[in-house]
Amino acid sequence: MCGIAGLIEAPGAVVDDATLHRMAHALAHRGPDGEGVWRGRGGLAHAGLVHRRLSILDLAGGAQPMVDDVEPSQTRLALVFNGQIYNHQQLRHGLQGRGHRFVSDHSDTEALLRGLLEHGTQLCPQLSGMFAFAAVDVVGRRLILARDSMGKKPLTIAGPRFFGGRPRLAFASELQALELLPNRSGDVDVSAAARFFAFDFVPDPDSIWCGAWKIPPGHVVEFDLERPNTWDHTRSRPFGSWRFGGVAVPTSFDARVDVVGAALDDAVSARLLHADVPVGVFLSGGIDSSVVAALAARHTTKLETFSIGFRDPSFDESVFARTVARHVGSRHHEHIVDERALLDVVPHLGAHLAEPFADHSVVPTFLLARFAHERVTVALGGDGGDELFGGYPTFVVESLRPPLLDRLPLLGAGTDLLLRAVRALPVSHSDLALDFKLQRTLDGLGERRPLRRHQLFLAGATDARLRALFAPDLRSHLDSRDLLRPLDELERVAIEEHGARNAFDVVTFGYLRNYLAAGVLQKVDRATMAAGLEARAPFLDRHVVELALSLVVADKVQGGSGKHLLKHVARGLLPESIVRRRKKGFGMPVAAWLNGALAPLVDELLGDRNVVADGFLDARVVRTLVREHRSKQANHRKLLWSMLMWMLWRRRSPRAQEKA
Repeated sequence: MCGIAGLIEAPGAVVDDATLHRMAHALAHRGPDGEGVWRGRGGLAHAGLVHRRLSILDLAGGAQPMVDDVEPSQTRLALVFNGQIYNHQQLRHGLQGRGHRFVSDHSDTEALLRGLLEHGTQLCPQLSGMFAFAAVDVVGRRLILARDSMGKKPLTIAGPRFFGGRPRLAFASELQALELLPNRSGDVDVSAAARFFAFDFVPDPDSIWCGAWKIPPGHVVEFDLERPNTWDHTRSRPFGSWRFGGVAVPTSFDARVDVVGAALDDAVSARLLHADVPVGVFLSGGIDSSVVAALAARHTTKLETFSIGFRDPSFDESVFARTVARHVGSRHHEHIVDERALLDVVPHLGAHLAEPFADHSVVPTFLLARFAHERVTVALGGDGGDELFGGYPTFVVESLRPPLLDRLPLLGAGTDLLLRAVRALPVSHSDLALDFKLQRTLDGLGERRPLRRHQLFLAGATDARLRALFAPDLRSHLDSRDLLRPLDELERVAIEEHGARNAFDVVTFGYLRNYLAAGVLQKVDRATMAAGLEARAPFLDRHVVELALSLVVADKVQGGSGKHLLKHVARGLLPESIVRRRKKGFGMPVAAWLNGALAPLVDELLGDRNVVADGFLDARVVRTLVREHRSKQANHRKLLWSMLMWMLWRRRSPRAQEKA
């Protein structure tokens, strides 16, 4: 796991070595074990690459930036790479058969380098793993950037508009390395910032800054290094990826269980083997991480598992993690946190969240990563299991939606009574309380477009509700198109490019590409990298993904419960009490803490003076939300936390405070 960055000045200029080293330093937390810089020669003296290394595989070799092994004056390709290619040995054997000479014994970076020399960007669909890479094609005067198909590793680009029109192109694993560059404009993209309040993150390909954008998962982009007038306009293209129903699955349910179980076992084994450092498992006690732990225990006799718990029993899962650890025979480590730990870590995390980010589970994720890093350098987790196998309660609602809608009209006036009755329920600040779930469900049932429906399930967000949050003089600057429009494009891509067979497939794609890739995986990346730890996700193995997306709805949701097939896989591995337990997210008691330990921070950052001075939010609306939450008239934890994270981000650096 590493950090990568690069800077391209105008042709004829010379990239500054000191600037390259400053970019590398900004990514030091991603790679504490080493730093490398490459600068082009002659006609490419305006191009530079930087790399920070966290040594995981090929500890003695694999240094980056890596170039092909001819004389420096004849270099054809220079590469920086973040991630892990799990099929690099197969790629290596094929390339050796085509005459390529390898210097290292088992460097996946060298396999990537030589694969690009042989195949160019046609190599991307052949890669199995997590990656973001940048390659300078010295002969063709091109910069090639790519990101893995599930979006596990981040990569953001900044073009001339980011630099106030100056002909400059830059990229980095994290925005911090771009923000420090001279002559940048510092203009906030107002519409992208507004969408942050809809999604809890800025969705791909947008960035919080004007002139910067993220490469979408499964895309590659090429820049002509001699034509800076195209650097703001070059578009990425998909390099080929998974499709719904793309692989044949057995007709027998039991056989499908066996095939998925075997694929998961192979994925876990590969992620244990491709490391020359200690490896552990993040264990929540939920079915996904528990399956990973049980499979990992098959392949090692010294498995270390790690969990985090809360003193609030409605959020604590540590007892389930202990049950699984005893069952699989791991050496288990548990860390219980309280409000003090939250207060201590929030400011620290702010330095690593270069964009506003409001998924509050980033806090326990960081605490868990920091705790695990005391003993291991790599940790496997269960990310992707819910999205691929229908684990969220919203998937169950989606599967039931047609009959529910058929019955609702029969209620007539009773529908309004039902809505009023739900709103009249006592407001609870417990995790996923009944009133919270019912309100979200009723919010979304009537929406016809699948991804918009699920956004209502998740956040209760409509365009009108979102716009009402913002200061009146800012609303006119918002994009005239509604703030949820990225969902409509995702729906089109799901159907036209990935072969979605029905609304359930469209929803699955939306969770994978937006909620998982732009939200959950970036949370995990930022939190683990801040702790100097690499996270790996066996559920997102290419073969597991292809199998999961070829299953039918009944394999995922049955009898009002999700993960039907995955539970059958788990029954051969885990106690029945774990298989049958209720779904629970990895969160923290935000609603209560906003009125408790976090109340002073809420009063400071969301007080009228700060909100008015910031100029983005409507102070009257903020004041009302705080008052209603404090008096338990409503549970506004999501909006208040988002606003708190926005204000923390706005004061993170002087440049972030400039007027939007």
